[in-house]
Amino acid sequence: MRIRSWSLLALALVALTQLSCATMGLTPLQDSMPAARAALPPEYRLFYDALQDYGDWTLIEPYGYVFRPNVSLAGWRPYQYGYWAPSDVYGWVWISAEPFGWATYHYGDWLYDRYQGWVWIPGLDWGPAWVSWEQSADYIGWAPMFPPGATPDAIPGGGYLFVSVPELPSTDVATRVKTQEQLGDRLVSPWPVTRTVEHGGVKYSAGPRYSDVEKHVGTLPRVRIEDAIARTGPGGRSGPRPGREAPAVQRPGARSAPAENADETARVEAMRRAAEEAARQARSVTESKGAPPSSIGVVRPEVRRENAPGAKPSDEATPGRPRDHENAGADSTKKW
Repeated sequence: MRIRSWSLLALALVALTQLSCATMGLTPLQDSMPAARAALPPEYRLFYDALQDYGDWTLIEPYGYVFRPNVSLAGWRPYQYGYWAPSDVYGWVWISAEPFGWATYHYGDWLYDRYQGWVWIPGLDWGPAWVSWEQSADYIGWAPMFPPGATPDAIPGGGYLFVSVPELPSTDVATRVKTQEQLGDRLVSPWPVTRTVEHGGVKYSAGPRYSDVEKHVGTLPRVRIEDAIARTGPGGRSGPRPGREAPAVQRPGARSAPAENADETARVEAMRRAAEEAARQARSVTESKGAPPSSIGVVRPEVRRENAPGAKPSDEATPGRPRDHENAGADSTKKW
């Protein structure tokens, strides 16, 4: 009898809740915006919508909601699965073989958390790669930019990945990289690389001089970086450029983006198709160990900047080491 009484009480409470929602015009909780998306500044919700199939958003204070990709926590690092391409405008550009790489390696910073592993903090400015570079007589290394106040102390093996100087243009970088711990005494007195280039009002780290690598491998063909999709402002339509149509990719269990309107939903879907195609092409290059194509399409949508906390002025954050691309001096010229 007591069980039946409790059941009747539970049914009454459910009915009362539904009646309250109907009479007061409230929206049931399951139809509301996800907490992580709601907590992100509006400027960053584009990243939430486009990346939700490839990882989770988790809260890490004081940084807020950050993106944790669906990767193996053991041994995975950012800027490892892909390759460096010597470009004609930006210096060394990271070409990612991961479908989320269009965002996580070209906007914002990375953070290593002892519990969550590697997580990405969104930013607004597109860059060829937001990394800090080091170089020695025999090796060249790179580390993700960290947000202010973060340190690389907890990163297993150290913050930097290294390859020998002749290996930097190799397209199978993931099979060649070593950490500082793995190199040990072979890594002798590395120095920071402080060359920068400015494009569109944003300063980028250009990376090592091409001539330093060409002494070992001969002339490096420069690649041309193009937009894989037309760049439009928020709310505008965005689609593949003529002649660069990205095929639709079936994603098992894919979730539809909770974008605000049909135009924005179409824009996000076009970005995802283009990003998956770009990652597929990069994987094809890395698996064949072939040379980069002469022209590479990248996904770089325009992101709103109003009231956004994450614009990346070149003199702001400190990375896995202090951000080195504000001290360019005479090296800021494009003599690669």
